[in-house]
Amino acid sequence: MENKIKNIEKHYNVKFVDEWDNECNFYIYEESTADGYSVYVATQNTHQISVEENIYYYDSDLSMAMMEAVQNVDYNKIYVDDMDNYWFEEAIEELTEELTEELTNKIK
Repeated sequence: MENKIKNIEKHYNVKFVDEWDNECNFYIYEESTADGYSVYVATQNTHQISVEENIYYYDSDLSMAMMEAVQNVDYNKIYVDDMDNYWFEEAIEELTEELTEELTNKIK
């Protein structure tokens, strides 16, 4: 998995970090609601979070949010609170498949 992450970082000119940094362009993390439920946030601005656009009830939706962030050329540093989550690995696998397909098509 580590090699796949490095390949994605190199190709998309992005860096994944798991330590909070105000210099990040995109943030993906878990929060708790007032009544103790977990929700998941995927946002470019932690000071202006839109419930409709940035809050996810299911963490499985985070893989798509992360893939979109990686493919956005304006994001070069992405905070992920736990890179051991299955959704992170799922996104890396999907991005790797897309990258492999893209490179294979260029060779043809």
